[in-house]
Amino acid sequence: MNKLKYLIDSKEVYTSIQGSPKFNFGKDEILSTEDTDITFHQPWYDEGYSVAPLLNEEEFENLKENLNLSVKNIIEKELSINTKNFTLEKYHQYVKDDDSHFKVVSKTRDLFEDDFIFSTSYLINRLSDLFGFKLTDKIPQSKDKLHIIVRINRPLSYDSNPPHKDIYEVVDDLSFIPKFANFWIPISGVTDKTSLPLASQSHKINEKNICRTFKGGVMEGNQYRVRMIKSWNGSNSLTRSNVTYGQVLMFSSHLIHGLALNEEKDITRVALEFRLFKEDDV
Repeated sequence: MNKLKYLIDSKEVYTSIQGSPKFNFGKDEILSTEDTDITFHQPWYDEGYSVAPLLNEEEFENLKENLNLSVKNIIEKELSINTKNFTLEKYHQYVKDDDSHFKVVSKTRDLFEDDFIFSTSYLINRLSDLFGFKLTDKIPQSKDKLHIIVRINRPLSYDSNPPHKDIYEVVDDLSFIPKFANFWIPISGVTDKTSLPLASQSHKINEKNICRTFKGGVMEGNQYRVRMIKSWNGSNSLTRSNVTYGQVLMFSSHLIHGLALNEEKDITRVALEFRLFKEDDV
């Protein structure tokens, strides 16, 4: 079996898993509990995610403009190319091949506040207000700051992780459950053909009913650190999130998500991602 079938908004999607690690079912346990999931007492916990207003129009445009400049600077530094008239939506017209793209995203998926030309602290404060308690990007165990991701998906590409849970790497490698929440802020090119797919309520599924890898994953020849999930309760169906500019998609780190294929023909999709902890746990 070298291909897997998924459904995204009921549309069949096939992906190659040639060279993938083995898929197995997990233990008889539910990992999302009051003690392990900081979204447990959120009013939207049952679904595992929610969309909320975050920025007004002026604030959003300012964020997008600054993020555009941040990515532009990374491209110039990594590729030494002319970026005149660069915009995030037209990223693929400047970064034209996979090798160049991988050079750029190796930087954009591992950023910290000092890498931006704007402060990310005010965004974290806004997100804290939505949760009703103080959030932080500091990892409780080490007190180090967790990276921020600028997720860039080129048109008609597989520039995305396979279906996964963000907690699995730490669970598998270090045998404990990290307590953070995910925040996905659309910046450009986000449409009903590009937004992030989710599996509603999948954070509450027993691990014995989730078939996944335990050492990374391979999709379309690309290797991933995340654990690739094949099925959950016998399902392989994801639904694209309905989130737009100025809003934020918030979800449990235990929720299955991914396979964010960009099905647009000439628009690069860009989103800003945070993973934040409860400050009281730090």
